[in-house]
Amino acid sequence: MPATRSSSAGAVWAILRKECRSEWRTRYGLNSALLFAVTTLTSISFVVGKIADRTDILAALLWIVLVFAALASLAHTFVREVEGHTMTMLRLVASPTAIALGKLLWNLVFLAAIELVTVPLFLILMGAPPPRWAAFLALLALGSLALAASSTLVGALIAQSRGRGALFAAVSLPLLLPVLAGAVSGTRAQWAGGAVAAPAQLLASYALAILAVSLVLYDHLWEE
Repeated sequence: MPATRSSSAGAVWAILRKECRSEWRTRYGLNSALLFAVTTLTSISFVVGKIADRTDILAALLWIVLVFAALASLAHTFVREVEGHTMTMLRLVASPTAIALGKLLWNLVFLAAIELVTVPLFLILMGAPPPRWAAFLALLALGSLALAASSTLVGALIAQSRGRGALFAAVSLPLLLPVLAGAVSGTRAQWAGGAVAAPAQLLASYALAILAVSLVLYDHLWEE
């Protein structure tokens, strides 16, 4: 049993390293996501200016930009395996669950890289008030986990279907509505000095529920 766990952890780590190397070679996904985020934020700041007194709008704009900046690129984690005909090879060296968990970790790394650039830029360009950093970062982490878990599950489900790009957006957006609702509510509350426990619990519970469903489904995906 310990050897099996060690082997599974090694497979997950190998998938994560493969994803990092693939992205480093092309940087297509990261560059396109950052370009979208920077362009969108710059355009919004020119149109509406600094709106420090409208924390409800700021919270909604922040999460909309983060979600849509990441969404298109997160779809490609499984799609490029299918299009590059490398999925069969991956399945020979790792279980579907290990493959999916490695890609989930990559999606978290990817989101962290986007947020590292986007969030400070958002706070500066939109003139947002200083956040309560502990609550703000906790909400950011929980929202990112829920976003990554949902996107990984949907990407695995639709990877081998036709019209994957359109299908990914159509399936992902309904799943992400609770994430957006909880993240926007919590971010607005932390700026307003309110309690963020309820939105944080919603995000954590939703992320755990998606992960639990995912772990049940992954071993049954891509069966011939």
